[in-house]
Formats: sequence, structure tokens, C-alpha cells
Amino acid sequence: KAEKSVETVKEQETTAQDMEAQDVKNVEETKPQPQPMKTMTLDDTWPEDEPEAKKRPMTFTLSGITGSNNPQSKGDAGAIRKPTYTKAPTRTGIAESSEKSTYGIPLSVGAGVRIGLSEKWSVGTGIDYTLLSRKFYGTYIKVNEKGEIQNPTYSNIRNNQHYIGIPVNFFYNILDNSHLNFYAFAGGSVEKCVADTYALINTSIVHREDIRGVQISAAAGLGVEFLVGKHLGLYVDPRIRYYFNCRQPKSIRTEQPLMAGIEMGLRIRL
Repeated sequence: KAEKSVETVKEQETTAQDMEAQDVKNVEETKPQPQPMKTMTLDDTWPEDEPEAKKRPMTFTLSGITGSNNPQSKGDAGAIRKPTYTKAPTRTGIAESSEKSTYGIPLSVGAGVRIGLSEKWSVGTGIDYTLLSRKFYGTYIKVNEKGEIQNPTYSNIRNNQHYIGIPVNFFYNILDNSHLNFYAFAGGSVEKCVADTYALINTSIVHREDIRGVQISAAAGLGVEFLVGKHLGLYVDPRIRYYFNCRQPKSIRTEQPLMAGIEMGLRIRL
């Protein structure tokens, strides 16, 4: 019996040792195994970030425009001639004694906004003020209520026409980077003559005419903008513009409908 008891104890000890060894093995198997380190070579590259969508900028524009005048339109504005009437005037007004006039250079100033439609295309609009001037020799004719002409005044006359216009242009970016923007553009403009004055030189007489209708024009050109800061650019836009016959007062536009001009100004990127 003693021998049997000893054997039983040994078997129990062996079983306990086996169970303990199995538990240790199970614990070791459940432990996370270390992963081998991957070495990076020169051929390996980091994943690139997805490019951000390019913003469509909005720009605010301050501009000045000058156009060409026609030297051939300069005539004998100072010649002293009495006008010839085909019929008696029925209202107070100005009669030109010469078909030729001396035209001043058209000047314009304006402000506008340009909105990006896509990476290449944008549209711009705003408001412009334009001054047209000319000088000629003529007669101020005053007609009374009875239709009688009273003391016509002969003088050199300066005619100033003031226009307010709304341009609409479409722009296409040919080259656009952080320093330079080169583009083409085309569009049109509608202008209203808000004042048409005739001042007799060396007198106090100023006559005003009411002008009906609007002036419509179309333009195209190339432009370049130099970026001088993150939100500021200087631009120059040479252009060709054609003025349609819209029954407006005589001016450089009616004498020379196709005109070249240059617009210069600042663009503020918002």
C-alpha cells in the first residue's frame, strides 16, 4: 500500500507539472509577437497628400482707361464762320459752323468685381464713368416762346459728354502663377449719357442737351497682372473696342467707331 501511495503522489505531481507547463505555453502563445522592423530605402516614398481644390478667387478692381483720338479729326475749330440754316431753328440750341472738331482723349475711371467660374474662366462687371470732350466753332441760338431767334452768339464751344456704363467681360487665364497672370478677355458695355454740356468759351453761357438712348459697344483684348502681394495686383489691359451706331451725340466715338485703348488699375483679391 505504501508503494502504491508513493506512485499515486508521483503521478499527481507529474500531472500538476504538465498542467503548469501547458498554462505557461498558452500564456506565451497569447502574447503579441514582435514584428520585424521594416527598413526604408531611398526608393521608398511617403504617400502624397491629396491636393486641395483650388479656390475660385473674387477680385475687386479700381481702373483707369484711356482711348485714342484721331489726329485727322482736328479741324479749323477756330475759323470764324456764320452758320447757314436750312430752316429756322424752333428751339434753343447749338449750331455748328464747321464739320470738323478737335477731339480730346477719352478718359474713364471705374470700379468692378471679377468672380472666378473655374480654374481658367472668370466673369467681371462693375461701373464706369467716361468723359468725352471736343472743341468746335459754332453758334448759340436762343429761341423765345414765340419762336423768334434772339441775339445769336458766335464762339468757340467746348462740348463735354458724361457717360455712366456697366461693362461685362469674360476672362480666360492663359498663364497663372504666384507672380503673374496672363489672360485674354472679351465682352461688351452699355452706357448712358447723363450730361451733355456746351460751354461757350469766354462767356458765361452753358447749354445742356437731354440725350435719349444708350451707347452699346463690344471689346476684346489681352491683359497681364503683376502680383505684388498675396491680395494685391497691378494690371494692364490693352484692348480694341467698337462702338455701334446708337444715335448718340457727335463725339470721337461717332467719328471713329473702332478705337484702341488701355485700361490700367489695381486688383484686390478677396
